[in-house]
Amino acid sequence: MNPMMPGQKTYAIFGFCFIHEFAICTEVLQEDVITFVNQIAEITHTAVTKYGGSANKNLGDCFLVVWKFPNPEELKS
Repeated sequence: MNPMMPGQKTYAIFGFCFIHEFAICTEVLQEDVITFVNQIAEITHTAVTKYGGSANKNLGDCFLVVWKFPNPEELKS
């Protein structure tokens, strides 16, 4: 990697979602909280993939998702 090379612009939409009241869920579900998070992850990943995005990162109770788009200037002809 050469940090002096010029970068490339990327067009994307980022989404960030989180499990509301996760601390309470953890207290109530205890060891079953992992099953709960995995079920939400499956729903999130399936929906994002279905609509052309990518689930980028899981941060425990949060999910980062992204949809990349082509450069609008390249679409003009």
